[in-house]
Amino acid sequence: MGSDPRRLDGLRADEQVAARLVERATGATARAHDVGRRQGAYDVHLTYPGGRTAALEVTTHAGAASRNGLVLLGRDRLVRPSPARRPHLSSPPEEPAPHVDPELTGLPDAVSDLLVEPHVARRAAKVAGAGRVDERHLFVGIAEGGLPPALYQRLSAPLGLLPMEPPEVPDGLTHLWLTTEWPGSPLIGWRRRQGWTAYQV
Repeated sequence: MGSDPRRLDGLRADEQVAARLVERATGATARAHDVGRRQGAYDVHLTYPGGRTAALEVTTHAGAASRNGLVLLGRDRLVRPSPARRPHLSSPPEEPAPHVDPELTGLPDAVSDLLVEPHVARRAAKVAGAGRVDERHLFVGIAEGGLPPALYQRLSAPLGLLPMEPPEVPDGLTHLWLTTEWPGSPLIGWRRRQGWTAYQV
């Protein structure tokens, strides 16, 4: 990852958090892109060690009653749990409450619905059409009400098995990232051909 401390200058706080989480998951270096004369372009440019590049667009989604629709991916979202407190991803999850979707079976359909929410769909279309990059990523920060309660509750802790089914994703979009605003919430990635992956970043 890049060492330039100012490489994310000009991005909103939630965009910076998203960029750093994706860096941790992919090993790419993130730089602000929607700044200066590029206002209106995709938010973040990613460069992998091998030279491949990606466009990353960041948005948020919440229920109508949640903080007036605003999702705050605060900087404390980047605080890593201590090794003593961080559960291992391969260990079985704790017994969930009855109203929680333990295997995230509803996630593909819920994400398909999320991607047609007007403001999310606009961001997805914007980055899906980005030129001169190898990959096109959409990051959605989720707050309460942004997904069905059974899924949202489950995403607050480390995950076990992930679904096999894909969501319905716009043509051109190669990667999708989801997380909640809670510190310690996993980062869920989806990519074409590889499917779903959870990252404890």
